[in-house]
Amino acid sequence: MSEERTNLQFNVLRNAIYHTGRRMTLERWNRWCNFATILLGAAAMVDVVRTTDFEESQILIGAAVAGIGAAQLVFDFGGRARDHQSLQREYYGLLADIEETPDASIEQVALWRGKMLRISGDEPPVLRALDAKAYNDAIGASGMFEPDQRLHIPWSHRIFGALFAFEGHHYEMLREKAGNRDQK
Repeated sequence: MSEERTNLQFNVLRNAIYHTGRRMTLERWNRWCNFATILLGAAAMVDVVRTTDFEESQILIGAAVAGIGAAQLVFDFGGRARDHQSLQREYYGLLADIEETPDASIEQVALWRGKMLRISGDEPPVLRALDAKAYNDAIGASGMFEPDQRLHIPWSHRIFGALFAFEGHHYEMLREKAGNRDQK
């Protein structure tokens, strides 16, 4: 298997894993927002029916329903999840094409690279910490590279990676980090 084909196959797998993770996260947020909106809306209606006095609980529950409903509309978790599902499907389709041709020619690899770039053009902005996690997951899933080629992801990036892009951060490979530690 050529190194170029292996690298392409790895990058397609990484992208597929990234979009799987994003889809699952956004679907989870969408479900929780739906659940909270329904639950809080029902609680607000119970309070309205129970009494006509405007107590703090009615105001807080009403504000929570409005806030969560607004977040669903503005951030469109369900729509974004479907976008990532579509990208995930395209990347896994391309990965299947690559797997079906173990002895690919240079021209075939170039066609696959072009297809990967076309799919990448439809991607929303990448969240770098989640992309680094997908990279590590692809190393583990593929067995193509040594474990010391995984990326070190700081704990704060693991926690806030779904919210912030962390643009410009350089994620060091574990072997680079070990080399830097040995030099000190």
